[in-house]
Parts: sequence; C-alpha cells; structure tokens
Amino acid sequence: MTVKNERWVNDWFRSRVRDRTPVSACNTATVLHAPFSSDPEVSQQCALVLSDRERIRASRFVTEEEGRQFIQRRAFRRYCAILADGSQNDLSQADFRETDKGRPYLPGRTDIWFSFASCPAGCLAAWSSTHSVGTDIEDLTQNIEASELARSFYSEAEATEVSGLKGVERSEAFLRYWSLKEAALKSIGEGLPFGLDAFEFELDPKVNVVKAPGDASQFAAYTVSVPESVAALIVRKIGGKSSSVAFQVGSMR
Repeated sequence: MTVKNERWVNDWFRSRVRDRTPVSACNTATVLHAPFSSDPEVSQQCALVLSDRERIRASRFVTEEEGRQFIQRRAFRRYCAILADGSQNDLSQADFRETDKGRPYLPGRTDIWFSFASCPAGCLAAWSSTHSVGTDIEDLTQNIEASELARSFYSEAEATEVSGLKGVERSEAFLRYWSLKEAALKSIGEGLPFGLDAFEFELDPKVNVVKAPGDASQFAAYTVSVPESVAALIVRKIGGKSSSVAFQVGSMR
C-alpha cells in the first residue's frame, strides 16, 4: 500500500459517496451511501487498504462479483471510520473489530456506534456518538412473494396493508417494513432473542414505531432515500443516554 493508493481510494469515495441522512435526524446520526462499481481498478485499489485477513476472505467468495462487493464494502467502512473519528489516520489503520454480538466498532472509539448494510445497489453506513443506531437497505428490484412473506413475518396490521396493495407498491411496502425491522434489530443489539415480529411499524401518514421491546418511544424511525432501493434508519435513546450496542443481523439476502 502507498500514499498514492490511499489518496486514490479516498478521492474515489469522496466523489461518489452521498449524504443520505434524513433531515429530521441530522442532529443525532449520519447516513452515507456509496454505489458499487464494476470497474476492476476500483476493487484493486480498495483491496490494498484492507487487511490480509480481509483480502483472504474476499478471495473465498464463490463469484467474482461477491468478492468485489465485499472489498468495496470493507473499504467504505474504513472511509466512514475516518470521517466519523475525525482523524488523519490512513484508511488501512481504520480496522474494525466486532463484539460477541457481531457489532462492528473501532478500538479506542467505542463511543461511536456504527451500523452497515448493503444490497446490489450499494453500501449504506450510519453512525452516531450519542445514540444507538441501526440501518438497512434493500434492493427494490428483487422479485418477492410479498403477501405470503408478510403473513409469515409481519403483524396482522402490516400484513393487511401489504396485501391490500398491488404490483410495485406492494413490494415496496413489504421492503420498507423489512428494512425498518432489520434496522431496529441492529439498534438494540440483542441478536436472536428478538425477531422481526418484536417490532411493528406504520408507514402512513408518516413512519411510526407502534410496538417495540420495552418502550416504543425509545425508538425513532426514518426512511432513507436511496436510488433503486428502500432503506431505513433507526435511532434509539434510553433515559437520556445512548444504548450500549448496535448488532448487525442478517437479512433476506
């Protein structure tokens, strides 16, 4: 890795990353989106700022595209770490660790809470130094059996709303609920004890948390505007202090 390479990766992300933070959440969290690139040079340059462990992991993906996206995701995480930390460190030094629950964190900056997600449209990152946060992004073009899945995973009210829609609107509503639930699970950091049915949301007239573990008023829900995707941000605050963990869980992908 060279200084020239560090500068190349920094400049590439700086030119393509977009701030997607919902206006009403600007004082509590930051949300950034980075699209994936199919240019081989992008992955080659990004791979040079990763650790040996990450490069080995990237080489083990079944398809070249999966490996390429992994490399760009990990480079994007490092780019976000430098921004959130406000440091002048090299990207290669911004190496995340994970808690026993799977939450990514920066050694020495455990006061900053991170959440990451991705889909074929790109990567999403959220962080806060005052709240526990969770984020999720879903590909709007995926083909899903929205009504059937909603009946299996959602509350009766949510499933009824999804089933009452048609075509693209039905799929979009299903994915909006899914992204909110995934983001909410990440924000509480308890992992398997809670499932998608632990949360219930309303989408209209605005996004609202109807039910959540404990006090639903602890959670603030936001939709995040990203091209060709649906995405969500959940911010959680307890008793004037931020919660202690934000766990990154799996998704439909």
